[in-house]
Amino acid sequence: MFWAERALQWFGVVFLVSSLTFLLLRLSPGDPAQILLTAQGVPATEEALVNLREELGLTDSLWSQYIKWLIDVFTWQWGTSYASKEPVLAELWNRFPATLELAMAGLLVMFIVTVVIGVFTAIFSAGWFERIGRMVAILGAAIPSFWLGFILIYIFSVKLGWLPSMGSSSWKHLVLPALTLGLGMGAVYSRVLRTNMLELMQQSFVKAAKARGLSKGRILIFHLLKHAFLPIITMIGTSFAFMLGGSVIVETIFSWPGLGKYIMEAIRLRDYPVIQGYAIFSSLLFVFIHFIVDVLLVLLDPRLRAR
Repeated sequence: MFWAERALQWFGVVFLVSSLTFLLLRLSPGDPAQILLTAQGVPATEEALVNLREELGLTDSLWSQYIKWLIDVFTWQWGTSYASKEPVLAELWNRFPATLELAMAGLLVMFIVTVVIGVFTAIFSAGWFERIGRMVAILGAAIPSFWLGFILIYIFSVKLGWLPSMGSSSWKHLVLPALTLGLGMGAVYSRVLRTNMLELMQQSFVKAAKARGLSKGRILIFHLLKHAFLPIITMIGTSFAFMLGGSVIVETIFSWPGLGKYIMEAIRLRDYPVIQGYAIFSSLLFVFIHFIVDVLLVLLDPRLRAR
C-alpha cells in the first residue's frame, strides 16, 4: 500500500508538471524559431521561419503537440533540444553530476553551520554567543544568494586572491559556490535547531537522563540532537532538492556547468523540450528526496514506526 501510494503520487506529479509546463510555455510570448535563427546568425526570413517551425513540429496543432509530449514523457524520451539537436534526457544527465557535486558541498556547509551555531546558541542561550548567532541568522535570511556570492568573490577572489571565482576544474572552484548555497540556509536552520533544543531541555526525559548521571555530552548527542533535528530534516530535504534541481543563480554567477546554467541558456533560446524536460527532472528529484526524508523520519522517530 505504501509503495502503491508513492507511485501514484509520482505519476500525478509528473502528469501535472508536464501539462502545466507545456501550457505555460505555449502561452508565453516569443517565437522559438525566430530566436534560434537569430542566435545562429541566420536571417529570419519568412521562408526560413516556416521551414524551421515545420522541422521543430511547431506547426502541428496544440493538441497534437501535447499528446506527443505526454507520450515522450512517459516513454522516457523527453524530446530533442532545438539548439543542440541532442536528446534532452541525455543532456540533463550529463550536467547532473556537476550539480550533484555542488549540492552535496552546499548541504555539508549548511549542516555544519546549522549544528555549530544551533548547538552553541542553545547551550549558551544568554550570552554574547547567542546574540551573535541571532544576528548571523537574520543576515542569512536577509541577504540574497546572488549578493552573498558577489561578496564572497570580492573578498576571497578579488582582494585576497585565495580562491577562483569561476569554473569547476578543481576543489577550490567548489568552495565559494558551496558557501553561497549553504551559509544562508544553515544560519536560518540554526535558529530552528536552537529553539527545538531549548524546548527539549525542559522535557522530563532530559531531566531523567540527568538524574541517572549521564554526561552532558551523551545527553546532547543521544537525546537532544536526535529529537531536535527531526523537524529540521524535512526543511533540509527540501533545500537539498532545490539544490539538486539546479541552483540557477549560483551556477550562473560562478559559471558552474550544471543544470542551472543549462536551463538559463535554454530559457534564453526558448528551447521548449529542454525547459519541459528540466521541469519534469526537477519535480522527480523533489518527490524522490521527500520520499527519502519520509524514510529517515520513520527510522529516527519511534512514534512514526509504531504508526
